[in-house]
Amino acid sequence: MDARKDLLLKSAARLYSLGVDLEMAREKLKQLVEHGVSYNSKEMKDAYREFSELDTQWKELERQHIALRDEIVSD
Repeated sequence: MDARKDLLLKSAARLYSLGVDLEMAREKLKQLVEHGVSYNSKEMKDAYREFSELDTQWKELERQHIALRDEIVSD
C-alpha cells in the first residue's frame, strides 16, 4: 500500500480516537456547568484547558488529514 494512504488511514484512526477524547472532555465541562461549579474554580479551569488542548490537536490533525487526502486524490 502507498505510504501516504497508510498515513491517511492512521490519521483517520487517530482522529476518531481524539474525537472520542474530545467529546468526553466536552461532556465533563457540561457536567461541571450543570452542577454549578464556578467558572473560576481550579476544577473548571483544568477541565477547560484539557478540552481546549484536545480541540486544538483535533483541528490540526483534521487539517493535515484533509490536506493529505486532497493530495492523494489529485494524483
